Amino acid sequence: MRNHDLFAVRLLAAVAVFSPVPVMAEDFRMQAQFSYDQIDPEGSNSNADVFALSGTYFLEPVPTDGVPVGEAAYIARSSYANAVWSRVDFGDDVDALAANLGIHVPNTIFFGRLGVVRTDFPDAGSGPTDDTSWNGTFGIVPVPRLFFGTDFSEGGYDPNVTARYVGQFANQHWYGASITVADPDDGDTDVALEFDYYFDGFKLGGGYGSANDRWSARAEVGLPHGFALLGRIYTADDSDGFGVVLTWRDL
Repeated sequence: MRNHDLFAVRLLAAVAVFSPVPVMAEDFRMQAQFSYDQIDPEGSNSNADVFALSGTYFLEPVPTDGVPVGEAAYIARSSYANAVWSRVDFGDDVDALAANLGIHVPNTIFFGRLGVVRTDFPDAGSGPTDDTSWNGTFGIVPVPRLFFGTDFSEGGYDPNVTARYVGQFANQHWYGASITVADPDDGDTDVALEFDYYFDGFKLGGGYGSANDRWSARAEVGLPHGFALLGRIYTADDSDGFGVVLTWRDL
């Protein structure tokens, strides 16, 4: 096992055994996240460092009574606006700024999201060094906590659909599960699966994507004052990596 893989496993284990802190069930309207990932591309002698910082404002207070805080906005069908800054450092920096507006149309089953992304590339001496593009999502919620959606972009549309459901087992623990199927023009049909299981103040999850045979595992623990810390590891045909995400909500 490579040194960074061993460190990633230890990181995930440390998050998993951290004593869960019960979070008071209070509404919130703002959420901020900072994430860091280290990716080791196959066949490369150097790693890529990925940083991201995001802020989300919900148009109405998000209720958390009796539901996992991490799923509260999804369950409540909360509309939102957010902004995301990210940087990929792989010799040269690539910066991106994104903004999104997601609206659950009141008293209907419909959801829509419109986003814009501006990416700044290193100056290669010729051609443009930045790019701006639009993207979006159209979805429906036919029954509570069940979502069907499809994504589109300015560059075109590849058939795709995501189905997601959040439910509760007989032991009162919650779970979230999703499946995404996409049919790109230049390849076989891609399938991605995700599953999270919520304990009291603690979450374990994982996923699989067929596009590059990507496996992932994650663990998140609630902390005082509205914070949560997540550790994740992943491996794929073309890269391996690990990361952390620190989330704050104004509980």
